[in-house]
Amino acid sequence: MKVFIGVLTSMLLLAACGGGSTAPTKVPTAGGPIDATPVKTTDNLALPNNQGLASYNVLILGNSHVQYIEPLLKSIFTKTNKTVNIETRTGAFLDAIVKNESIIELLESKQWSHVILQGQKYSQSQSVLYSTEATIVWIQRVKAIGATPILFPEHPPEGKTQEAEYVHGIHQDIASMQLSCVAPVGLAWNKALSIEPNIVVYQADGNHASELGASLSAFVLYETITGEPADLLPFISGIVGDLNTQSMFKQVSSEVISSNPPCLFKGSKVEGLYSGS
Repeated sequence: MKVFIGVLTSMLLLAACGGGSTAPTKVPTAGGPIDATPVKTTDNLALPNNQGLASYNVLILGNSHVQYIEPLLKSIFTKTNKTVNIETRTGAFLDAIVKNESIIELLESKQWSHVILQGQKYSQSQSVLYSTEATIVWIQRVKAIGATPILFPEHPPEGKTQEAEYVHGIHQDIASMQLSCVAPVGLAWNKALSIEPNIVVYQADGNHASELGASLSAFVLYETITGEPADLLPFISGIVGDLNTQSMFKQVSSEVISSNPPCLFKGSKVEGLYSGS
């Protein structure tokens, strides 16, 4: 990745895993063109609405922050009248895999209903702006095959809840340029932590989600995929967390989604929120 002169290497390493200091007046930009041709670069296709399907085929692309999500979503769907197939490709940021032929072939070779996209780089210190071009390319590719793209802004690091809104805002900005769902994962974490500040939702590194923390993210993603309220789900024995914790997570997911609609489908009452219309 090419970086403007004057941007410290240490800043570049603070990407997509937390932090949040006040940004300077002028924010340097990290990363040049990705050298990947978007699908119909002049198009901003409508957001496909696949919420009402009886069966979902979900692809998850992301880095280490999507661990646990596939098995948790599968456990959630066992308590519904829907069926789901999920495949996950992990290990890299979205810009690192934008030209990965095997992943592109996987995307284009199956009839996916939804594609979850996690791994947009951002600066912990908010002093560097990373290119969003690769994420936009992925959204275009997903919509071109009729699937619903879901951006997954990860949760804030431990003790830095203010970062959730910053990261969510980056993904909303992306959706304003190329229509996509934006799952309010970080905002739901903030709400849950305001209710139960001592709940153990992090791994020892204070960065990655514990399995319990990831279950909150999974409830947000479930409701984003289906449009069905997470707070109506019954207790799920296959998911960590007692009855009270699960109930709180489900209620938080639905409340935050009600206040921050993830998917602005054509004809919806809030259509145009991201596009500025």
